[in-house]
Amino acid sequence: MPDAIVTGAGIAGLTTAIALAQKGWRVRVRERAARLEPVGAGIQLSPNALDVLHRLGVPIDQVGIAADSVVLRDGPSGRRIATVPVSSSDGRGYRVLHRADLQRVLLETVSGTSGVDLYLGDTLVDLDADEGGVRTAFETRQGTTQDRSDLLVAADGVHSAAARLLGFPAPVASGATALRFIAGSNVPSGPAAIEAWLGHRRHVVRYRIDAAGTQNLVVIVPDGDPSVGPVVTWDPALAAILAAAEPVGSWPLLTVEPRWRAETGWPIALIGDAAHAMLPYAAQGAAIAIEDAFVLASCVSGGGSPADGLRRFEALRTPRVKSVLDRVAFHKRVYHLPRPLSFARDLALAVRSPTSLRRDLAWLYDWRASAGGDDSTN
Repeated sequence: MPDAIVTGAGIAGLTTAIALAQKGWRVRVRERAARLEPVGAGIQLSPNALDVLHRLGVPIDQVGIAADSVVLRDGPSGRRIATVPVSSSDGRGYRVLHRADLQRVLLETVSGTSGVDLYLGDTLVDLDADEGGVRTAFETRQGTTQDRSDLLVAADGVHSAAARLLGFPAPVASGATALRFIAGSNVPSGPAAIEAWLGHRRHVVRYRIDAAGTQNLVVIVPDGDPSVGPVVTWDPALAAILAAAEPVGSWPLLTVEPRWRAETGWPIALIGDAAHAMLPYAAQGAAIAIEDAFVLASCVSGGGSPADGLRRFEALRTPRVKSVLDRVAFHKRVYHLPRPLSFARDLALAVRSPTSLRRDLAWLYDWRASAGGDDSTN
């Protein structure tokens, strides 16, 4: 039985562990945190991600709520610009939920999956490889532990220890910061949709994350002014929600150039934020990490050596992720236009039907992975 070490027990790491185990791998997930705490706030899962989770048997429909569209608004006035449906062309849905709830159902699935062991408080400090596979060293609560595996999967985030040990460049600042808030159900919930208020160099996203009406808010601001600043003078409805919201934290938004595997040819893969830290302008960070996990497991389980599988994995994921990153960059530009350029944007969006706007994202949301790991856009 082939065996793998996965560094990181976040969304990417846990999904990878499930996917590999279901392909017949023995998996050890090693997480540097001594305990898994609920981190972050809301998260969006588009149809491409939900398809993978359903295939893996993750009970994702038990948490969060369904969303049917994104309502784009002018930030200062609150005026509705356009409504963009978020289902796939074949009707697969979209969910919004708390990140902690996603982690919980992933952990429950891991616990019920044969062949997966989870270790907490393990920090990767060294790695090497030989003909027998990958040699790793972890600092644990009991001291330094040596381990060996046929495959190492770095799913340890944008500050990946594995990427650093492999000599990849450190992440760089994107120039923006995400301020996250949670508001209780006493706040007016608005339409059953995700809402985004667009403004110059700033935007705000709001959506419910549970049936009780709990609100998640994300305020994207420039690094040089990491506060809600002028946003509180925008749409009075938005200002009222923010006034009642509790801050969750502040996250500088970092990027890395995509990197998929060790340049040495060692059987080491990078996925999720460790591979391609994705800015939140298309709400695809978690979704693409989930895709990565499924495709990786299929590629390294289809015969041949792990190194052969990783070359196939890179070939499949590179064009897909490039297209998503290009869309993220496009959204960043369009969302943050100053006046009067924003008026032209609003007019161009307003004259289009919801159906035509959905077609713009069909290539993204309609994606499915075949059982063999091939990318498919249907």
